[in-house]
Order: sequence, then C-alpha cells, then structure tokens
Amino acid sequence: MPGKLRKEPVKGFDLLAVGRGTLAGALASFAGTILTACLFYFTNISESSFPYVVSFILFLSGMLAGCLASRYAGCRGLIHGAAAGTAIFLILWLAALSLIPGPVTSAMLLKKFFLLATGGTIGGFIGIALIP
Repeated sequence: MPGKLRKEPVKGFDLLAVGRGTLAGALASFAGTILTACLFYFTNISESSFPYVVSFILFLSGMLAGCLASRYAGCRGLIHGAAAGTAIFLILWLAALSLIPGPVTSAMLLKKFFLLATGGTIGGFIGIALIP
C-alpha cells in the first residue's frame, strides 16, 4: 500500500483518506477504460457490449476507492466509501463536461452515480473488514 495505516482511527470524517481513495479509484477507472478501449479496438469483440464493460469498470473503481478510503480512515466505512464513490462521479462528470460538450441525459448520470456510490459503499464495508 502506498500509505501507512493509522494506529488509531479518526473520530470524524477523514477528508485525506477520501482523497487518497478517490485518486486511486479515478486512476483505476481511467486505466481500465483505456485498456478496454484498446481491447475492443484490436479484437473482434462486439462493440455493443462496451457500455456493460465500462459500467463494470466504474463499479469496480468505486469499490476500490471506497475500500482504500475506509481502510485509511479506519472507521465509518459507509460514509468514507460513499464519499469516495461520489467524488469519483463528480470528477468524471466535470471531465466529461469539459471534454465533450453537449446534452447529457439524466438517466445516464443517475446510472453512473448509482454504480459509483454503490461500489464505494460496498468497498467501504470491505475496507473496514480488512483492517487487522
């Protein structure tokens, strides 16, 4: 792990832990999306399955972010995990607004928010369970 775990958990909301988890989750999402795009480009896999694969990557990156955030914080896995997943959603949404201007459907935004927040929450529970 890149950072050291604290010996005593923080008694409140740990913004640094959420930031660490968010950064790791956003990088994992970016790397997974790039690798998936290359895989689809260089193979004969049908492009109709691309949205499902990207949704799975979003869920896993939210789970990773929540797991790391709650593990670094040492407590309150639900809050730290959900905050990390929501922060990734905001980062990806702002990046999409700046890079791809145009109309965005609310159903698509809600789906991505749900995937990231749910993944972050589940990852938060897993991160707390993995603390020795």
